[in-house]
Formats: sequence, C-alpha cells, structure tokens
Amino acid sequence: MRKVLGIIIIIMMLPIAQSEIDDYTSHPGNIPNFHNFNTPQLEPGERGIFSLEIQNRYIGNITDVSIYAEIYHRADIDDSETLVEINGANRPTITENCWNYKNNEENCSDSPNLESAEFNIEQLLVNQTVQLRFDVNTKEDTKEGTYFVRFSMSYEFNETDRNLQSRGFWDMEQWTNATTNLTEDYPGNINLNSLNVDGIIPDSSFGVKKPIPKWPLYLLITLTIVFAGLSVIFYLEEEETYPELNKWLQKMRGKFNQFWLSFKYRKGS
Repeated sequence: MRKVLGIIIIIMMLPIAQSEIDDYTSHPGNIPNFHNFNTPQLEPGERGIFSLEIQNRYIGNITDVSIYAEIYHRADIDDSETLVEINGANRPTITENCWNYKNNEENCSDSPNLESAEFNIEQLLVNQTVQLRFDVNTKEDTKEGTYFVRFSMSYEFNETDRNLQSRGFWDMEQWTNATTNLTEDYPGNINLNSLNVDGIIPDSSFGVKKPIPKWPLYLLITLTIVFAGLSVIFYLEEEETYPELNKWLQKMRGKFNQFWLSFKYRKGS
C-alpha cells in the first residue's frame, strides 16, 4: 500500500516539475539573448557583413547548439514578396559564415545554400557569448528593398531538446492565433504550444538601395547662397551706403544690357 501511494505521489508531482522547467526555459528574459545586430545597408553590386551576438542567460550550460539564419522576404514602399517570388538572378546571396566565442578565433565555413547561413556550436557556458557573422552579396541587378532575415536555434538544456524560432516562420493567421484570446498565462503572452516552439527570438533585416543623387542638394545650396548674396547687394544699393558698390552695379547693368541687345540683334538677323 505504501509503495502504491508513493508511486501515485511521484506521478502527481511530475507535471508540476515539468511545467516549472518549461516556464523558466521559455521565459523571454531567460532564453538566449540575440543582440548587438550589425546589419548592412548596401548599394546594388556591393558586399557587406551581417553580424550579431548570442548570450546564454540560463543558469546552466546549453549544448549541441545549432543556429540557422535565412533571407525569406523583401519589401519596399510599393510591394512585398517572398524571396522565392524573386528571380534567382535578382536576389542577394549569403556566402561565408563564421562564428567565434568572444575574443577567440573564428570558425568559418561555406553556407549550405545561397539564402541561408548555419552555425553549429558544441556548447555555450553560463553567461557566455558567441559572435556570428555572414557575408551578404549583391549584384548590379539585385532587386532593391528591405530584406528580412529569420532565425531558428536548437540546443539541449537540462537533457531536453529545445527549439526557438523568430516571427518569420509563421504567417499572420498563425501569429494572430498564438497572440490573441489567450486562456492561460503563457511566457511572453504567446501561445508557444500552438507554434510548436520553446521560445521566440527576433527577426532582423538588411537593405539594398541605390543612393539618392546628391547633385540636386548641391544645386539647391548653391542657388540659396547666390540669391542670399544678391539680396544683400540690392539692399545695400537701396540704402546708398556704399557709392562704389552702386557704380559697380550700374556698370554691370550696362554690360548686361549691351550683351542682351547684341544677342537679340543676332537672333533677329
């Protein structure tokens, strides 16, 4: 009887313990911290580096860490489209991807495909930070706009496999269902069960855009200076404070009138 009673008590306690572990593991303030993003703003034909840092905020180590970054969407003022809707020749691409523990040597490898980067790390110790970077390449005919990057991260913590994903892995309907009409106190007020993940990490983005021509700005500045100078000169002429200036202006007017009459005469003949 005592043995049966002991088994019943253990079974009743198991869900409670698992719930506490999940609440801690999935809490937005505890999951690995994606931060210090450095996102390039490129002109078509340029190459840039996309980088970020990830910090382990758990009270224990995480192992078998795998991080995946993927370009998945493009948008501008006029339209929005998934990457697969863009012609392959007009897409930005990802090549080399590297990672390193902070202040340590880099470990680099080629990207698994042209739209994504993958990083496999043995472990992250408590409060340890890893730095990630990958190269973003564009061509002259790369389509301009803002390109969105989504992330996923898997690892083992407390002998349990965990999986984190960013917003870009779900459509609007799935996200709305997971963030509205919640009946339970979910970590971060998001129904992680419906999304089948252990936590939410951030999306990011980079830009591809031709620079705005600068000559109209320079022309505007030049005209402003010229008209400001003319305003001062005409004001001084009306005040008759500087006789020499008045003589010079009358001389310039005479030359201009002479030139204009000569021009009209030639045009008429």
